Amino acid sequence: MASRPRPSQLPSVSACLAMLCLAAPAPARSLAEIVRTHELRACIVAFHPAAATATPPNCRENCHFSGPVYDEVQSFSRYLGKAIRLRTLRVEWDEQFFNQHDQTDREASYTPKLLADGSCDVFPNRLTKNAWRLKKMDFVTLFSSRLMVVAHASQQGRLLSADQLAGKRAAVLKNSTYYTWLLEQNASRYRANPVRLRLMSVEDSLRAVDDGQVDFTLLDSDIAIWSTRHQFKHAYVAFPVGGKDEIGWAMRKEDKDLQAAVAEFFAQQRKSEHSDLNRIWTRYYGLSLNKMITLVNSTE
Repeated sequence: MASRPRPSQLPSVSACLAMLCLAAPAPARSLAEIVRTHELRACIVAFHPAAATATPPNCRENCHFSGPVYDEVQSFSRYLGKAIRLRTLRVEWDEQFFNQHDQTDREASYTPKLLADGSCDVFPNRLTKNAWRLKKMDFVTLFSSRLMVVAHASQQGRLLSADQLAGKRAAVLKNSTYYTWLLEQNASRYRANPVRLRLMSVEDSLRAVDDGQVDFTLLDSDIAIWSTRHQFKHAYVAFPVGGKDEIGWAMRKEDKDLQAAVAEFFAQQRKSEHSDLNRIWTRYYGLSLNKMITLVNSTE
């Protein structure tokens, strides 16, 4: 039988409280708290090289990030002040929408767990603003986009309109805008002959198209352009579908001051073709953010 610890061996009340404080999640943070602590917490999804890459791939806190999403949020941290340090956390796509039970409830209104407990101040992952996400967070738009059909090269010249997608095989990311659009179309336009959906990562979806395992995937315009230009040789951008989407960064609904700071940063960046964001886009996509906005606005 083990002996009981002597009183001197027991942790003090203050030590117990300290341990409890360390174990408890931190409270959600405002812009004032970001400035006070000199730390901006960004949760990054390394879902595709056109957005962000994390090394090693399965890292969580001590990741080396590269890619335009990381470069953009790093530029914003500098905009907030020289003393602000960027702290990053790699998260999975669906984690951005998790409730306190680590589930995504599309119909419920709540603050996602990672924003509520202070793990993240901002999701800079080019999230599309839509109805079910607006129940959980607010958005600041970086650019407008349209969904692009990326198809296998064998379809070129034959796949010409959205009506021809009925009955075809598609691979898309779960709980993405691509997934939501196809669910809506399967319930209406394609009801008699629905698109056959396979759920996989953006990278695997593109690879499935390139290998001919599926007929098409859907992507935002920036990722579609990057992927067919740099990565996949048997896939092409066929045509846009749906209306224009607002794509940007997501934050807690209460953080109006942080939202205002992000909006001012974006507006300032768009004033000059030589700004940080325009240079970042030119380096990764071959055209600036301003030119991408103009291009998307010209599509109908």
